[in-house]
Amino acid sequence: MKINTNPVKGTIDYLPADMELRQQAINKILATFKAHGFLQVKTPILENLEWLTHGDSGDNQKLMFKTIKRGEKLDLSKPNLTEEDIVEEGLRYDLTVPLARLYAGNREKLVSPFKAIQIDESFRAEKPQRGRNRQFTQCDIDIWGDASIFAECEIMIAAMQAYKAVGIGSIILKVNDRRALASIIKWVGFDPADANRVCVSLDKLDKIGEEKVAQEIFINFAHLDGIEKKAKQLVQIISRLKNGTPADLLKYGVENDVVENLDNLIKALKKYTTAQVVFDITVVRGQGYYTGTVFECYTTEGNFTRAIGGGGRYDRMLEKFFGTSVPAVGYSIGLDTVVLLLQEAGKGVQANKIALIYPKNADLYTVFDAKNKLLARNFEVSAFAEPKNYKNFCEKLKANNFVGIIKLDKLDTMISL
Repeated sequence: MKINTNPVKGTIDYLPADMELRQQAINKILATFKAHGFLQVKTPILENLEWLTHGDSGDNQKLMFKTIKRGEKLDLSKPNLTEEDIVEEGLRYDLTVPLARLYAGNREKLVSPFKAIQIDESFRAEKPQRGRNRQFTQCDIDIWGDASIFAECEIMIAAMQAYKAVGIGSIILKVNDRRALASIIKWVGFDPADANRVCVSLDKLDKIGEEKVAQEIFINFAHLDGIEKKAKQLVQIISRLKNGTPADLLKYGVENDVVENLDNLIKALKKYTTAQVVFDITVVRGQGYYTGTVFECYTTEGNFTRAIGGGGRYDRMLEKFFGTSVPAVGYSIGLDTVVLLLQEAGKGVQANKIALIYPKNADLYTVFDAKNKLLARNFEVSAFAEPKNYKNFCEKLKANNFVGIIKLDKLDTMISL
């Protein structure tokens, strides 16, 4: 029987050349974040369902992978089994919820405001497509304990510099505020308590269009009087404001301080980043935990415009668990898309790897003495016995980001690949 050697659907095997490019990007992003004073933490991929199902993560929560109970805990003979009888934990679908748990349990040990870095894997059971997999790497920075606009500025300046460090330019940074959306939704006639549910639909505007978003809102709130008219009016207002300014929000019940916050933030980001910073009312972010400013970042590098990250302020994430809120804001760079862009642009690895070729009858001590001399010259060195098919061997070295070959008897002469 032939054994399938392909990875699970929606996951990827990364060969050495792929891993080098990914790790190079991670190193540059991490170095940039650290330069801005953020501190690295790590959380488990398995998370308590109590946290993962807290109800504020929009469609991401529906895409959660859940683990089955083990041993005596799993009783499949029980009649009328429910999901609660079978599942025990879940794989994290983002890095924000686990960070909230980490912060809640260790707050007294952490500097305040707490500025965190997480570069790690997340998992979502969504339909795989190019640049979007079921297992993916996020590069996150978050600030806990700062309610001021300074936190948003520091997060986004660091993120924009990280993109620059890895070699991605032509960046469009779109800024909005969930409070503005909530005010408009209320102004149209919806209950403020329904704002998050409405926002989940509005987040699909660029994917399914105005008509289908209005239809989805109508279906979700069919019990409300005049809902068809309200849904259409809301979508029309959002579309009208698409190319507007923060000042235009005042016509629809948005408070002055929200408009001023957006104005000040956009001006600061224009001054301290090289991104094209714009106000965009259609930036929603599907997660329900966002409470204020929201960001989405795009690049026009490559064949078409692509999203390369997003985030926002989520001040009430801990409120459900502890009764008090803690201000928090974060941003996530999607590593998989970043690496895909680098590959398409032909921006390869900055390599320093050489192959040391020695005869098959070479003395072990001679080989390792030579290798150590090359290591002392700051090369990355792999030693190989001289191959039969030299040409094919060189092609494989080049494909794996080796820059040259040095033969044992000619330590001062490198043959470039």
